[in-house]
Amino acid sequence: MEKPETNISYQTLENSNDDIVSKAKKTFAPIQSPDRKIRKRCFVDLTALLSQCSIDKVAEKVLKDIFSETHIYFLNGLRDKSEAVREEATKFVIFLIIEIYPVNDFYLTYIIPVLVERIGTVELVEESEEVRLSLLTCLNKIIVKYTRTEYLRPFLNDCVTILCETLKDKYSVIKELSCHAVENLSIALNADFKKQAETLLKPTLNLFSYQKYKVRIAAIKAVGVIVMHSSYKGVEEAVGPMAERLFDQTPEVRQTVCQVASHWLLHHVDRYSYFHKMIPLLLTGVIDEVEATRKEAIFLWDQVGMQYLKENENELKDKLDYLTEAPKYYPEGLERPNLGCRVLVQRNLSKLAVPLSNELFSWQMDVRVRCSQLLCALVHHAEEDFTFNTQNLLPAMYSAARDDDQRVVQNIKRASELIGAFVNYKTLSKLLLPVIRDEPHYGHLIVFAGIIQGSTSETIQAHLEEVSEVLAADNVCYNQKIKYSLAFLDCIAAISKKNLHLPDNSSSNFNMFKALVCVVSFRHPEIKDKINTELFKTLHGISPAFNSPSENLNKLFTYINRQPRLWTVNSGNYLIFKTLLSHFSLSYGVDKDLLVEILKEALHVDVDPESQLVIYYTLAKRFEFKTILFGDDRSSKDTSRFYERLIHEVFIPALVWRAGGTAEAIRGMAITCLKFALTPDSTSHDCSPVPIFSSAKCLQETIEKLLPILLSISDDPTHVIREGSVKCLKLLIQYSVDWSLKSDTWNDDFVKIYSEMLKRLDDPHDTVRDAALECLATLFDNVPSKFCEDGFKEHRKLLIDTLLTHLDSYDSIVPDLSALKAIIRMKIPDMEQRIRDTLPSLTSQTAHDAILHEVNRAN
Repeated sequence: MEKPETNISYQTLENSNDDIVSKAKKTFAPIQSPDRKIRKRCFVDLTALLSQCSIDKVAEKVLKDIFSETHIYFLNGLRDKSEAVREEATKFVIFLIIEIYPVNDFYLTYIIPVLVERIGTVELVEESEEVRLSLLTCLNKIIVKYTRTEYLRPFLNDCVTILCETLKDKYSVIKELSCHAVENLSIALNADFKKQAETLLKPTLNLFSYQKYKVRIAAIKAVGVIVMHSSYKGVEEAVGPMAERLFDQTPEVRQTVCQVASHWLLHHVDRYSYFHKMIPLLLTGVIDEVEATRKEAIFLWDQVGMQYLKENENELKDKLDYLTEAPKYYPEGLERPNLGCRVLVQRNLSKLAVPLSNELFSWQMDVRVRCSQLLCALVHHAEEDFTFNTQNLLPAMYSAARDDDQRVVQNIKRASELIGAFVNYKTLSKLLLPVIRDEPHYGHLIVFAGIIQGSTSETIQAHLEEVSEVLAADNVCYNQKIKYSLAFLDCIAAISKKNLHLPDNSSSNFNMFKALVCVVSFRHPEIKDKINTELFKTLHGISPAFNSPSENLNKLFTYINRQPRLWTVNSGNYLIFKTLLSHFSLSYGVDKDLLVEILKEALHVDVDPESQLVIYYTLAKRFEFKTILFGDDRSSKDTSRFYERLIHEVFIPALVWRAGGTAEAIRGMAITCLKFALTPDSTSHDCSPVPIFSSAKCLQETIEKLLPILLSISDDPTHVIREGSVKCLKLLIQYSVDWSLKSDTWNDDFVKIYSEMLKRLDDPHDTVRDAALECLATLFDNVPSKFCEDGFKEHRKLLIDTLLTHLDSYDSIVPDLSALKAIIRMKIPDMEQRIRDTLPSLTSQTAHDAILHEVNRAN
């Protein structure tokens, strides 16, 4: 009885399975309908049927029978002319293969060829982006489901063929999913993927420049996987494009590059052969400007270093045991990398130096910035081992230091400081100093300043003579270009921060003094605020010579006293001379005879007129404050001799009349300078002649030579020269009066002077007329005794008539009566009578009343 029951049950089950297959076949019957909605409905209904089968746990054989009966229909659905039907068919295939059917290559044999046909050909077959995405999703899910199974291996080529085409798809989502599929395929067929990996490399690398950053990230990850399964060619082809992504504007992209690079450095089978190509990819992330990227890169780099240390523990045992502390002069604020990271860089530095040097010349700004940052990191890791590659990198550093991008320049400065800290100075000096001596430019000086800054004070002190000699060389310190001036200033400032000792009377002392003077002398007009006198005073602290600079000053005056007649406003020695005149007091022990000799040549009539005008102007400004200029030497015989030589050998030749506008301008500046030289210090009311003339004899000699020239140029066409000559005459009269107890100087020249001054009362310029009145007042306060005699009666009459005529020209303004007051004080009767007799004829009532008041008050 039991056996028949079993047969009945089996028969019943078999009938039930047949029913399910029949239902599935019946469900697909309308698939040939011309109505796309009906065709689409077929896939929906069959999905519902198979879902129920899954719930009821229908036998695998039944499912296989359903597949056999229906696969022709749903595979044709993938080729349907209606996009909606194709999309629904794709969803059905995903549902069928991924959720319903177990792992078996039987199903893949039918599905994957169709996928190749639809999305794996060079010509575009599937026009719908959404359908292509669904088909690629189907392939990706198949790869994931069949991971590490033997069933997927026969279809590796088909998968690669499809991915090669989908990676080129225009739809960004398809590109991104293709990259993920590449990663999944490498996991699914890890051993076999190596055979086809390089086929996928080029199309994946092409995505590195795609506009959407998510695609770039996915592509970088995919390339990371492909390279891990490729031969040496894969590394060679991928490193360049990966390096370009280090300049990506999106931090996540750069972060992904670091992650992939660290994976290569840790796990690539042939990583020791390619360390020099992989290290920059991760090391650049260590100096990334985004903190999150930088922190992760530092963590990954540290792991790489620790693994390298572990792998080479026996070889590095001595360093691990004995070199546990940082060097004595390790830069402050700088964290030292672990030993593995340092050794890894040191051993690959020679392979990194040349490419890095080339890239510092790149036309791309971002490349130069990243390479300059990488240079800092390499020096940081290489430490003293960088010495062997300095020669290769210094020329590139010189060029990069002149970059228009200040980020590059700052990185080069930082790298130079690190080189100065780690590399022996003797080695650096043999490479750098000859270049600076020959043809220096500001790139050399920027690097040199950084090296000085990074070196220890003891190192620079030991080589100070050599350093100062280079900086004081004419071809180094004689340069007026703005960038060069700033770079040269950096060198001087770097030395000043070392608090060095410069022995008195040493060559280094003089060289630094000369270099400091050049800092101010050659400053560009645009950077006067950066290199001003205050900064100059700050820099003085570098050398004790500035506290007692007599020897250095005289040395420098002697040094620049080389053919001053050839100077122009751009001559180096001229600029230094102008600075010395402007900033240093003659009380510092300056050899005044030497100074006069230079002035005599520099102000010769044959010298460049523009330079003469500037020197005269500078002298005039200094003579305006004689207390500062001469200091404690103001009343010394040495100062008097300086004045006498200056007047006789410089001013008198310059005041001789010469034709031409240029000569006229020089006369104007010369007479102005002479006026300031003769004028008593504005801070003192002392008019003592001692600072100017040492004796009455010297005064007399000066007047004999200077007076004719002053009288002749008092009639010069230029009113400035006329005014200056009159004022100088007044000053000479005053000095003569002060010496009157010893000499009656004006007895012979009185008539010449007053008659010329009377002419100046008719001058068209008010300032000249006013100066003439002041000169006459000074003159009449101290007239010679012979003037009161009868022989001068006609002179006195002419004087009164001319003076009153001039005073009568004032209509409403009270005239300057200083000269008339001086005449009235002489108490000469005929002059007083002449004044009274002339008063009624005056036309100006203002002048009449003022003069009458002064006459009555005197009596």
